[in-house]
Amino acid sequence: MSPETATHAFERFYRGDASRARDSGGSGLGLAIVHSIVEAHGGRIVLHTAPGDGCRFRIVLPGPTAAVATPSSG
Repeated sequence: MSPETATHAFERFYRGDASRARDSGGSGLGLAIVHSIVEAHGGRIVLHTAPGDGCRFRIVLPGPTAAVATPSSG
């Protein structure tokens, strides 16, 4: 993936390969959906790419938080 394509990879309907038609390729929504879900959970997604060497996506999610004990009434 080129650096130019990588800057747009998480945008809705962005398709880095213009030679692919919608009937034979994706709609350009997959990475945008993943990005939204990860952010909704308080995480982040990072794209590492090198042209000719493939891509690596890293998803970082927050760990579980400690439950706060509340005194029971009664």
